[in-house]
Amino acid sequence: MITHPIVLFLVLLCSYKAMNGQATYFSRIKEASRLIPAKPIEADSVYREILQELFSEQITNDSLYVLTYFKLGLSNLYQGKLNIALGYFDKSLYHNRKNILPNEVMDCLANTAIIYEKQYRFKEALQSYQNALEIAEQRRDSSYIAGIWLNIGILSHQMNDDEKALEILGKTYAYYSSIHDTLTMGNILNNIATCYFPANPLKSEVNLKKSIELYKLVKNEFYLVISINNLAELYISQKKFNESRQLLRDNIVLCEKKGFLEALSVAHRLFGQCEIESGSNLLTAATSLEKARQLALKTGRKDYLKDIREVELLLQVREGNFEGVKKVLDEYKLMNDESAKESARILNIEFQTLHEVEEITRQKDLLEEGVSLKNKQLLLSLLTLLAAALAIGIITAQYIRLRRTMKTMYRMNVELTNNSVISIKSLSQEAVQDDDTDINGENNINLSNLYFAVLSRIERDKLYLNPSFSMQELSELMNRRERYLSQALSEVGKTSFPNLVNSLRINEARRLMAENPELSVFEIMKNTGFGSRQSFHRNFKQTTGFTPSEYQQRAKGALN
Repeated sequence: MITHPIVLFLVLLCSYKAMNGQATYFSRIKEASRLIPAKPIEADSVYREILQELFSEQITNDSLYVLTYFKLGLSNLYQGKLNIALGYFDKSLYHNRKNILPNEVMDCLANTAIIYEKQYRFKEALQSYQNALEIAEQRRDSSYIAGIWLNIGILSHQMNDDEKALEILGKTYAYYSSIHDTLTMGNILNNIATCYFPANPLKSEVNLKKSIELYKLVKNEFYLVISINNLAELYISQKKFNESRQLLRDNIVLCEKKGFLEALSVAHRLFGQCEIESGSNLLTAATSLEKARQLALKTGRKDYLKDIREVELLLQVREGNFEGVKKVLDEYKLMNDESAKESARILNIEFQTLHEVEEITRQKDLLEEGVSLKNKQLLLSLLTLLAAALAIGIITAQYIRLRRTMKTMYRMNVELTNNSVISIKSLSQEAVQDDDTDINGENNINLSNLYFAVLSRIERDKLYLNPSFSMQELSELMNRRERYLSQALSEVGKTSFPNLVNSLRINEARRLMAENPELSVFEIMKNTGFGSRQSFHRNFKQTTGFTPSEYQQRAKGALN
């Protein structure tokens, strides 16, 4: 009869060790959160280590996976690795499908929407925000609801629906005003000012000035210098050069005092632009632009360099230095080429990492199956022991015989448990068979490799410039069935064949407009593979937010 307390003790001991180990993981996850956003690379390393340990120790607690994947998504988002971050957020949502951690569901959806915005996938971003909003409304979380509406308002502006954006931002401002959140009120006013510009510069100016007063009230100098830069840029557009010059001088002093180097770079660039457009002092302008460039390089803000180059181009034009114009244009083109190469390199790394994550996930699923089988065997053994112990208490007349039988059964079950083997095939041997095969008879096409092979072939041979280029032609060139090509584009590239081709054609059109401003819109359409003017205009507007003519005028304006 001593079987009962021993078995119970062992079960409780195992449970205690498991809970204690999992508590340690929760503590490590929380501790590593302090690395985000300042040190996202270090955070990524810590969370990857935690994830590997969860797999190797066969931990099946979904909450740990929800939090670890979510933190991995954040750390990669702050590194700019958007596709990897999306993958991690999706996995966090998968393990959170039973809504065990509601806040993480909303945070994953909101961050997913932010990534879609950065990728100009505005409809998907809006849908993700709507999903997060639905959960927040079910929980009656008014603070979170207001935050989502703020993001939707900003997104509406990006989708060129300023009327809707202003309506949403106005309601959101009223909410934060009711709870006296002065800092957020200032941020909303900044976004409202952006919606009014350039159609209504007066209202834009009024809202910027209000935001500046609010930032002064809460003594938030970081947002203050940004708003002052925005107001100075607005004044430059209105030819109010004296007002802009004074604002920028004061702002430069404040940025230098507080060490706001990024804002200081912007301020120097705007000061140079102000001097050039007002025709005041081109030498001072050149000095300011050089300072702006050095600060951009020092802070790693290479995205600022394009704006600085545009102002430098204006400076060379005003000086009549056509050799200087050519040099700046060459540097601008080189910068774009390097940016494109870097983007392609990062994209390649992201997809390779996603592939590795998928492999690790499949390994985890197999381990979970093994753990489930082992638990079932252990439960069966325990039930057998309890049944035997119960039989010993009831049938006293056959106590000795049943006791011997019990010992025999115990030994048999222990041997059965110890000798049971959980067979797990290695991932390298696992193959997912398809009912169909490609033309060469190969199975298991690596969709990631196929996707990059398709991109490489289309871009290398500029196949998209052929108006009659079709999926059938691509299938013949790649020696792959159309179904596999569509699958690779959809699952890996998150796009379709028509969208991919149109995107490449639009990029070619923008390049032609920048390098050959003398070409007409019709000539550009013909040279980029579009079969009709209507298709060209629709796709160009959808991708850039401008009609081809509007975009071309802006491209020409940079040279004047």
